[in-house]
Amino acid sequence: MRCVTYQLQTGISALIFMIFLIIFTSNEYLIRSAVDAMTWERMNQEADWLRYILVNNAQLDIILDNLCQEPSGSGMYCQWEWHADAHKSLHLSPSLAKNPILLPEIKSNEHIKMTAPEPGGGEMMVVAISVVLTKGELILAVGKGRSLQRDQLRKWRLYNLLLTFFLFLIFALLARWYITKVLEIFYQLNRQIEKIQSGARKNLPLEAPEEIRPLVQIMDRLLDAEERHLQRLRRTLSHIGHSLRIPVTVLFHLAEAPELQNHHHIKTILTEQTTLLERLIERNLRRASLVGRSTHGDVFRLGQEIPAMVRALYILHYDKELEIITRIPETLNYSGNRDDILELIGNLADNACKWATSKVIISMGGEGGFWLTIEDDGPGVHESQLERLHQWTGERLDENQHGFGMGLVIARDIVEFYQGEINLGRSSELGGFMVNIKLLKSDERSMT
Repeated sequence: MRCVTYQLQTGISALIFMIFLIIFTSNEYLIRSAVDAMTWERMNQEADWLRYILVNNAQLDIILDNLCQEPSGSGMYCQWEWHADAHKSLHLSPSLAKNPILLPEIKSNEHIKMTAPEPGGGEMMVVAISVVLTKGELILAVGKGRSLQRDQLRKWRLYNLLLTFFLFLIFALLARWYITKVLEIFYQLNRQIEKIQSGARKNLPLEAPEEIRPLVQIMDRLLDAEERHLQRLRRTLSHIGHSLRIPVTVLFHLAEAPELQNHHHIKTILTEQTTLLERLIERNLRRASLVGRSTHGDVFRLGQEIPAMVRALYILHYDKELEIITRIPETLNYSGNRDDILELIGNLADNACKWATSKVIISMGGEGGFWLTIEDDGPGVHESQLERLHQWTGERLDENQHGFGMGLVIARDIVEFYQGEINLGRSSELGGFMVNIKLLKSDERSMT
């Protein structure tokens, strides 16, 4: 669903456009009506002037043959007709090209407005006047082609279009600015929610519009309730874990008691089950530490953090004289909880060092998110055993190497928490075990 700002801006812009379209159409009609009125008025004035001249000359028995002299193509037309007894004379302007205006029957002393075909094609506006005198009747017609009016309308239409467009643009920009200003509170809430996702704050501000204030209050109460619930859950799991450590330690000592030295079978079962119980406690304490934690931590530079870890691995495995090769861009950054990522890398790198014969390669990159590959030149894992590792039971495939299975289980928990994926296989470069991990970008991870 598109954002509210986009919908409001689009809807209001469309509404303003429709309003200004109506205004443009109305202005077009008003301009055409005004031009028509002005044209009729000028033609009436011209007709009155011609009538005045013709009437005065008719009373003096003077017939003017050259009164209407509008040239051909001028768009102006004139004709007058004099009826005296049985005599009838018709005078046409050159623009009519001997094609008189066809007038309807006009009553005595009548003044009419009409339209008629223009000689060159098109339409013209005509004012016709009938004047009855003692010596006869005068019928005068003055016409003007619509083509002249269209030229005037074209200019006014352009002005109207430009004015309407600029007004629409100004109002649309004002509406966009006002909507953005009014909805700024929603942008602020969105930024606050992003801070909650990143763990920078724990609740929402109550400065919200009345329409959504109840929703903000409900969300704030839910966030507080969730935080209290997670704190109680962590404390409970932590207490249970620490409480169980004492019985587990007692069971380990019991397995070493002299009384059980002659009961090898019982000692083996007791040791295995106690070890399994210790792993389960360790894993669930680790999972409890992840519950409710945000994956959107601070950005830290892996290229500067890993060298210290590599030095620690050299110290831990000094007796093997390993070569640990790192292929990590110095500027590689990642947004996440620093302790989680370092524990993930440290567990897998430590396992690789335990199994390696002489060489371990740690590679990382930031293309498409964050990826990590750790390889060793140890014996590797047979394909038939990979399925057992993928079941994530924490079972060790070789009892001589302590903690191998549990390290993968902890790594799996962290990778799942960061919504990534983990793949196991054989190293194509060193021939030993290979772990490949891919984690999403910070903005692609959903809130956990």
